[in-house]
Amino acid sequence: MRQGCRSWIVTCLGMLWIAQLCPAECVEINRDWLFFKGSAATAEQIDFDDSQWRRLDIPHDWSIEDLSENPGPLDANAVSSYRTGYFVGGTAWYRKHFRLGPEHQGKRVHVHFDGVYMNADVWINGHHCGNHPYGYTAFWYDLTPHLRDGQDNVLAVEVKNEGANSRWYSGSGIYRSVHLKIMNPIHIDHWGPYITTPQVTEDAAQVRVVTEVVNESGQASDITLRTQVKGLDGTCGRALNESFKVKGAECFTQILTVAAPSLWSPDTPVLYQLEQEVVVDGEVVEQRQTPFGIREVTCDADKGFRLNGRPMVLQGLCMHHDNYMLGSAAYPRAEERRVEIAKAAGYNAIRCAHNPPSASFLEACDRHGMLVIDEAFDQWVVKKNKEDYHLYFKDWWQRDMESMVLRDRNHPSVVMWSIGNEIPEQRHEKGVELARKIIAHVKSLDDSRWVTIGANMAGEIGDRLFEHLDIVGYNYQRADYVSDHNRVPDRIMYASESAVKETFDYWDPVDRESHFIGNFVWAGFDYLGEASIGWAGPAQDWKTMGPYPWHLAYCGEMDACGFRRPASYYRDVLWKTGTHPVSAFVKSPVPSLPDYDPNRIHFWAHDDLQQSWTWPGYESQELEVVVYGVGDQVELFLNEQSLGRKPTSRETRYSATWNVPYTAGELKAVGTQNDQVIGQWILTTAGEPARLCVTVDRSVIQADGQDLAYVTVEVQDAHGIRIPQANNEIHFDIQGAGVLAGVGNGNPRGTESFQRSRRTAFQGRCVAVLKSKYQPGTISLNISSEGLPSETVKIQCLK
Repeated sequence: MRQGCRSWIVTCLGMLWIAQLCPAECVEINRDWLFFKGSAATAEQIDFDDSQWRRLDIPHDWSIEDLSENPGPLDANAVSSYRTGYFVGGTAWYRKHFRLGPEHQGKRVHVHFDGVYMNADVWINGHHCGNHPYGYTAFWYDLTPHLRDGQDNVLAVEVKNEGANSRWYSGSGIYRSVHLKIMNPIHIDHWGPYITTPQVTEDAAQVRVVTEVVNESGQASDITLRTQVKGLDGTCGRALNESFKVKGAECFTQILTVAAPSLWSPDTPVLYQLEQEVVVDGEVVEQRQTPFGIREVTCDADKGFRLNGRPMVLQGLCMHHDNYMLGSAAYPRAEERRVEIAKAAGYNAIRCAHNPPSASFLEACDRHGMLVIDEAFDQWVVKKNKEDYHLYFKDWWQRDMESMVLRDRNHPSVVMWSIGNEIPEQRHEKGVELARKIIAHVKSLDDSRWVTIGANMAGEIGDRLFEHLDIVGYNYQRADYVSDHNRVPDRIMYASESAVKETFDYWDPVDRESHFIGNFVWAGFDYLGEASIGWAGPAQDWKTMGPYPWHLAYCGEMDACGFRRPASYYRDVLWKTGTHPVSAFVKSPVPSLPDYDPNRIHFWAHDDLQQSWTWPGYESQELEVVVYGVGDQVELFLNEQSLGRKPTSRETRYSATWNVPYTAGELKAVGTQNDQVIGQWILTTAGEPARLCVTVDRSVIQADGQDLAYVTVEVQDAHGIRIPQANNEIHFDIQGAGVLAGVGNGNPRGTESFQRSRRTAFQGRCVAVLKSKYQPGTISLNISSEGLPSETVKIQCLK
């Protein structure tokens, strides 16, 4: 921050609630780009002939698209093989034509990219703006000196996703939103104000606002900055008007007080809005709206993690950035849906692995009350792949760290900055010294949050690094929890990654120890790349991992479509959420997928449990039934006949097992506490396919060319029971005001297209994603499968 900061105080009375507003000067330019896959000489020039290029909208990920030689996106010879799930990268070009009206003359115009994977070179009208190597941080350029008033302007972007540069599916292209920020020469800095709430009580909250005003007019000007907090109901505090002279740039500090504040938390994600106006000679030259939340976060080894004075633990998951059948394309609705699913499953925290997420994702976390660990890097100087970010780290880490922190520091959801994941040099003195520099830089940008790391080390060798961190994340180092705490009792710890096969063991210290504040399982959602680590990943030999056509990791507690897997229901019991106090599953008598070797299973692998009592061909054979229960006992019934009661407690890891001879009918688990029924779980044998059950997550969406509706299709019998073995081919015929954006089924080995109008059911279901067009109207989707009655759903698209 610059010198010359000034401070003023204003009191803002009343309780305020706001909805996020889009700043007037921020213009989304996601529509109508031109795209070409491959090299294109002179494509940066304004007069280049792009008339034959494909027209598309942003966000866009070309790696998810069908390859020319086969109806699907997978290539057995992909350079990164199982690491990126056999998807391919390459080089491609984007061009965007636009004109500025006469009202924009004399304005400053910035282009803002929220994320391009990777090595993006940007030109405006043939002028090279710059290169941005990192695929996960936002960046911007000032286009003003090279724009043509009233004429065609061409923004050209070359994207190079070449070689082995990632350990997971990255996607390729301009996969996040693009904006033009059109501003007066006198304006608030590109990243906006910096808002913190250093003092919070029930009676009042102090809101600290640091704003940098930039004057690019070439002469000193008298400027008035007007700041206030406004609520959705129109109430607002008294506006603070302060005048000052600015030449170049100057930052200053304002202190506001909000009376009787509504505090942001996972249960009450209340957002306020900071409204600012820059006034020059009586004219408002800029308006800026910035959402923020009022909350107080504290943490120590004695009392643990506290939000607004209330103790809580982090029930967390790790999450990669892809949206499965949409690839890495960060549609706001796709980002929000993952947050909604995680929240409904009981999670209250997400670790973004291992890179900054999209702005849309954090906005969704703010709205829905999800805590976030915002992570910067997967490597520093030492490589994990030949062409990964280590090539650029020395020159770029400061700028990329600034991008993450400056963009994200007003989000109330973000509670920690993570400076890296399993960094190879973390054990060595040079790595520790570099970590100190990174930590100091983060603190200079935002001193209101903790700095952490995801470390795959422990013991005394870790102390040299850990002493510089506020909170230490342990990746899988469960055996060292106790000894590390005994040696350094004031260290605040959490499991930044934990293995699903050891769910109870990783959660137990969180349940009992105040210094151990949470657990983040690997992984929350299944994801593209690191293929097969949740199924047949070898514990030692990574070279034989994930044979083609494996493309999903298959280790998520939710599958790639968002359906909950058994491990997720186990967490309901461990967390005592009350949502599912008892649940029951059956261990598959034969592996449910190929490439299974029980002697090679890694600890990311789930037990092969199925939510099914439909096992034709296994009549009278004993099947293992696993029941999770939060009460003191569970009783199992088969066709109303009791198979006995078993205890469920911490001593039994809140689970019980039975060996049950398979007989078709109804399997029921009943959980009790002090002989009072607290819940039950029923599995019923399915009959023959008789119907398609279709559900839609939203029946009304926005006609903005970006909004999505997710359509789930289940193959069911005549009684509405899903048929787990069903593999019917489902066809989708869409008409009207939308398009088919993607289809998926969660099959980790499926080779079908994600973008064609058909998909084979996997475990009896699949999902289609519909995207609106730009005109209001009705989307009509007909769903059919041979031999079954077809179904039609209608979705309204509104302006």
